[in-house]
Amino acid sequence: MASSSAVEDEHLTDSDLTDDEERSVVPRQEELRPETPKPSYGDEELHQLVGYIQRMSVLSCLDHRDWQEGALDIIRRWLLEVHEPLLTIYYDRDALSACLGIPATCVSDLSYFRREPNEIFSVEGFHDEVNFGTLTSDVDGCLMDLLDRLYAPFFRNYSEWNATVRNRFCSSLDRFLAFLTGMHHQISGVAVLYVPYVIKELAAGPVDRQLVRSLEGIALYWTTQIRTLLGDDTLTVPHDLVTVRDEFEFWEYRYEVLQGINDQLAQSDVQKVLLLLHNAHSVHMSQMDGLIERANQELLKALSNIKFLHLLIEPCSKIDVAASPADLSKLLPRIIHLIRFIWLNSEYYNTTRLIAGLFRNLSNQIIKFCTDHTKVEDILSGKPRFGIQICNNAIDCCLAYKGIYNKMSKELAGKETKLPWELNEGLIFNHIDAFVERLNDVIDICESMIVFGRLDENGSIPKPAFGGTCGDELERIAENVEQQFLDTLQQLLGSSQAYILNVHRSDWYKDVANFRRSMQKLEETVQRLIFNVFQRVSNVEETLEALQAMLFYSYRQRGTLRKTYLMEVSRLWRLFSKEMDATSRKLLEERRQESWISKHVSTALNYRINLERLAWLKDRLKSAEWLPSDKESSPVLAKFDSLRHEFQKEMRLAYEDWVVKCCGFSGDLSQRLDRYLMVRSKKFKGLLECNVDPSVLELCEQAQHFERLGFAIPNTLKKLYERYDTIRSLYNSVIQLALRHNCILTDLSEKERKLFRPLIQACDRQLAPGIFKITYGSELNEDFFEDGNEFIGEFQELVHIFKRANRGMARTCEKICDTCLMHFAFAGAVDISVFRQHLSASLNSSGDILRSYYSNILELLFAFSRQFQSVDDEMSSEWITYVNDLDDMLASALMTSARGSLNMLYKALHCEEDMASAPIIVLESDVKDGRIVFTPDMDAIEETMNGIVDSIRSMLDQFPRLGYKLKLPKKQQRQGFASVFREDQECSDLMRSIQAEIARQQDEMAKYEMVWNQHRVLWEITEEEFRQRLMSSSRTAGVFEGAIEHYSALADDVIFEDAITNVYFILINQNALKSTILDWIEKWQALNINMLLDHASNLMRATYRYMGRNERNVMKVPRTIRETVVAKQHFEKLLKEVPVKQSAFTPMLELFVLLHKYEVQLNEKTYQQVMGLELAWLHYLQVLGEADEMLDNEGSETKSELAKHGEKFKLILKEFLEEFYSKLPKK
Repeated sequence: MASSSAVEDEHLTDSDLTDDEERSVVPRQEELRPETPKPSYGDEELHQLVGYIQRMSVLSCLDHRDWQEGALDIIRRWLLEVHEPLLTIYYDRDALSACLGIPATCVSDLSYFRREPNEIFSVEGFHDEVNFGTLTSDVDGCLMDLLDRLYAPFFRNYSEWNATVRNRFCSSLDRFLAFLTGMHHQISGVAVLYVPYVIKELAAGPVDRQLVRSLEGIALYWTTQIRTLLGDDTLTVPHDLVTVRDEFEFWEYRYEVLQGINDQLAQSDVQKVLLLLHNAHSVHMSQMDGLIERANQELLKALSNIKFLHLLIEPCSKIDVAASPADLSKLLPRIIHLIRFIWLNSEYYNTTRLIAGLFRNLSNQIIKFCTDHTKVEDILSGKPRFGIQICNNAIDCCLAYKGIYNKMSKELAGKETKLPWELNEGLIFNHIDAFVERLNDVIDICESMIVFGRLDENGSIPKPAFGGTCGDELERIAENVEQQFLDTLQQLLGSSQAYILNVHRSDWYKDVANFRRSMQKLEETVQRLIFNVFQRVSNVEETLEALQAMLFYSYRQRGTLRKTYLMEVSRLWRLFSKEMDATSRKLLEERRQESWISKHVSTALNYRINLERLAWLKDRLKSAEWLPSDKESSPVLAKFDSLRHEFQKEMRLAYEDWVVKCCGFSGDLSQRLDRYLMVRSKKFKGLLECNVDPSVLELCEQAQHFERLGFAIPNTLKKLYERYDTIRSLYNSVIQLALRHNCILTDLSEKERKLFRPLIQACDRQLAPGIFKITYGSELNEDFFEDGNEFIGEFQELVHIFKRANRGMARTCEKICDTCLMHFAFAGAVDISVFRQHLSASLNSSGDILRSYYSNILELLFAFSRQFQSVDDEMSSEWITYVNDLDDMLASALMTSARGSLNMLYKALHCEEDMASAPIIVLESDVKDGRIVFTPDMDAIEETMNGIVDSIRSMLDQFPRLGYKLKLPKKQQRQGFASVFREDQECSDLMRSIQAEIARQQDEMAKYEMVWNQHRVLWEITEEEFRQRLMSSSRTAGVFEGAIEHYSALADDVIFEDAITNVYFILINQNALKSTILDWIEKWQALNINMLLDHASNLMRATYRYMGRNERNVMKVPRTIRETVVAKQHFEKLLKEVPVKQSAFTPMLELFVLLHKYEVQLNEKTYQQVMGLELAWLHYLQVLGEADEMLDNEGSETKSELAKHGEKFKLILKEFLEEFYSKLPKK
């Protein structure tokens, strides 16, 4: 059916000729082709046509300023050459270009203009005659839009075809467009549903059956698209390692695709198609509805999975940025916990298959990270040490991951028994196990690189060198071994480097097997080389040790083994001979070099040292009795004896040359000792220098060296050398004495030197003999050095005491500066007694601390003063200045401490406007004697604050000035510390600030008192005044209830006031004040209620007395006519009073209702009267009726009036009782 339709469509859209007929006709047409016409355009017409083409060209980023003359020439050429069918305009890079035909370069978009062969355009009909359009790089999209928007509507309305052909063609076209739409957007990873353009133009009404069938075909293709999309619910990458992020991105992609499908299904045109198919009762709609419902469910599932998988993105991303594989073990527990959380809480992502897949993805991410850090290319290119280290780290990481997983799986499975931990560990760890195996292979390769290839990035491994007759051959063998390994390694680099750590590639197993076979062969070769290790020795000691270690090889007589061993023995003696020659050459070279000691002594010492070293080697060779005899041993030993005589001769020549040059002049060398021990330095004022002749020490030292070498001291030097010990002792003593003297003066400043001038002068007098009298030729004067050292020691001790005292006093003054005289250690506000007690204790403690500091300063100063005055009895001006400087420093420290204390007090009292107050003292407020009083009052608080300042002043006044303690002249003494405190400007400012804070506190307390004085009427009014005011009122229920509510509201206001309130730096306890006010309120409230009860009870008793009295009076039987008249008058009076009395019942009963509302207890009699009021009043009315009958007054009007009043009273009593009983307390 489809093929036949396609054939028909082809015949309908193309010419009726077959391919063969076309091939036969084409040559015939070429033979009969007429002459090509030529257009005849004027310049104006050609310019106008070119302008049309410019304006009809549509390109992205087209700027009409980009038109170039070359492109315009091609447009003119196309217009004039009518045999060219196609003109294209496009951007070639940044240049706007045009060409005849299709451009040869890649372009993003182009505009085309097409004509029929040999067609000549007219200026008027150009827009109707030319075919033009725009193509972009999206060829499929352009084709799809062109078919859908242009050709499809044209073919649907093409009337020259019959309906059957047209419908079949349009159905095929719709199927093709649906397929093209799906394939075009599938490349972008989205699914797009094709909707025919005819749907948008479809009007309401009956639908053609053929259109329904066409739409059913499209809907059927939709079901295929949606089913394919819904079935793609698993991320499958056969040959790659899928990570957690890949899984998350897959679900994000799935959510976007499903959201796109749902949005498309919700569009009006798609809904229109579905509605048409529903109305047409299409058999495919049930399937379509099920897929739509399933798509919605899958969308919710994807959204849920994204929400839970997103929890793993941030912790898993830390794996990729970790510094090394060792850092991963810290990140894994959290990730495993999150996976377990997803397993337990996700609605969809909770199957063992998906959770095992997550763990497998985590394993893959660890493998990827370790693979990136392993850097196989760098390892195989010559970094085996790095490879071993990083591979071990990666293996440890993988094993740690498995260990953490096993431990946490057991722990978490035990906590959650409803969902056991039953995952496929083979699926989770198969890649990890394979990766660990690959890492072990890499470690094996790295170790082989070090052993066989001499590849080590930490240092260069020297190439093995073998001696003896087989040395070259062994080196070639070693080189061959190395080359074979390098070839194997190069082959491994070329073939297997890319997939060594790829667990998906099984090719590696074959390659590693070949590598291991090659390594086995190399190991056998190297084992044979081990037997020749002795040939690597290069000196006498190593050769001797190697021969001793391989002595058992010499026992083999056959073969060349013993011969080789004996050759090594001969080589040993030759090495010793060469060592002697090398030593001789070395000594000759060293004689031409400079030395830090005398040339003659240096030469003699070098010959002696080297002779002893060669003698040690000769003795070791002779003592090796196991060494086989060799013909070269005797000449070498004879050569050593000759060399020993030569070295001894050179030492003798050096000694004789020294005697001639240094000691062979006439004169007495002892004259060089006629120099004073010390001399004053010309460069540094006041310092001393040693005055010895350097040549004397040098000659004696050289003589000492030659004496140790066994040579005699020359006679000219003997006398001087005999005094060498004395000269050396004098020299050392002078150096020590001068250094100690110079150190003392260097430590003292110029000002301090003036203070110590008497001691310095005494020291100069003590050392004067060494400067002006004693010489180095004199005998050792131990008394001079002992006295000098003793005096300098005392001097130095005094300077040390002085320096230590200064440092101690400075540190003590710093501590005084940091000492605060009072501390607010309590948290929050306290009672004033506690405040005073704490301040007193704080001041006493601070006073003790200051006294200890002051005593310490005095002790240090007295210690130095005693030492200083023992040397200088007179009190110099420098000493007075020094003491006064210390006194000023102490005064500054005390003032700093006092300022800090006052500043602390000011900060405790002061509060900024924009900050909450921090009270320090608690007081209580109450009403006494008709006014508000505070305990303690502000005078006591002010006295306390001022007392703190006085305490500080008194504390400072108890410390005498240092000048007074050291008994300086009175005129030179400073004024007392208290005076300094009073005159200190900063302290005065702080005291004024404290007084200002106290004044502000008094203002705030006055404001506080004004607030509470609003209720003073409560304690100012008397009980008599209260009663008179209430008795003067109407005393209705409203008056009493208003008073009750007033006092209740007032009590509520007082209760809701805070029990404690802050007033600047004082915390006021208002409980007593509130309690007193509430007592007054309770008193007036109780008095008001008592008066209410009395008033109501009196009214009720008066009513009953009225009824009882009148009942008795009205029922008296008159005995005379006069009494009868009086009785009738009294009866009429009572009858008139009935409505008046009855109207008074309502306000009276309202009083009892009010009493019941506030639960005031009535006495039993009053309660019975209230309850029996109805019966009593009805009885009273009945008595009046009986009295009327008795008085022969039985008129109907009187009876009806009494009945009316009785009914009205019943209504009043009914309302009262309803309200009364409704407010009774329920049990």
